[in-house]
Amino acid sequence: MSIRFAVTLDPLHIGAGGYRLGRVDNTIVRDAGSGLPKVPGSSLAGVARSYLVQVLEGEERKKAMACVSSSGADKGNCGRCMACRLFGYAATGERAKSHIGLFRFYDGNIIAFPVSTIAGPVWVTSPAALAQVLPEKDVPVLNEDTLLVDWNLAGKKLNAGWLYLDAKSAGDALKPLRDMLGEEVSKRFSRLALAPDRLFAELVNSNLEVRTSVSIDPLTGAAAQGKLFTYEAIPSATLLAFEVGLDEARCRTAATADAEAPVNTAEAYELLDKALSLCGVLGMGGMCTRGFGRVRFLGGK
Repeated sequence: MSIRFAVTLDPLHIGAGGYRLGRVDNTIVRDAGSGLPKVPGSSLAGVARSYLVQVLEGEERKKAMACVSSSGADKGNCGRCMACRLFGYAATGERAKSHIGLFRFYDGNIIAFPVSTIAGPVWVTSPAALAQVLPEKDVPVLNEDTLLVDWNLAGKKLNAGWLYLDAKSAGDALKPLRDMLGEEVSKRFSRLALAPDRLFAELVNSNLEVRTSVSIDPLTGAAAQGKLFTYEAIPSATLLAFEVGLDEARCRTAATADAEAPVNTAEAYELLDKALSLCGVLGMGGMCTRGFGRVRFLGGK
């Protein structure tokens, strides 16, 4: 199991599907327990498989292109190309067996969320968020309604959205996260703050990006009557973490329709990282044609 960190370059909209009554018309996917926005593992798996075709080379690229351009039951489901071998394929009339993917994609979670404050942008995290990427011994404990900050603001108050909280020194509480991110990546998140778990969801949900759009009448070039709608998104500069697993035992024994050689695990991870790098150019999620969706993956840990 490895962790892929990512930072949103644009707002990210992974829609919950359909319209709902509430603050916005089009909501994003949330965790049922915490209420925090998340990126479903299926969304990451989908774009990784789609972009993999564009990073393959030589004969593997030819087989993958033939797979996606074929017709009938074998379209995108040939069982022979690297995309089918890594991400799975279904049984067809000619092929009795199906094959589940070798990769396992888990939901992406918010690790550090940008919030506007009087001190400038601050990336807020929480003990529960850190517990998803750090060993248990490195997860800090915070029982007070206060912010622990890792820059010189001790003894003062700091607004985080509409909340106004005491700010204290975090000491070394946030050092394990910075060490895990590495020096170069950590520089992007110049101010980190640790908030209590019970306030973190409120901070995130009250500071999501909300946009309004309207359909244009092609005859008049003006806004169409009754076509105004709003939608929310995870804002840019949000730090996300995705857990990705690879079934190495099945890589060594994987059999495909053409009895190809076993999948090399190092090559599989390399191809995955190349495919995910295209998310920083082509984006993922909804409304990618409206300035949404670009996500830069920062490598695996």
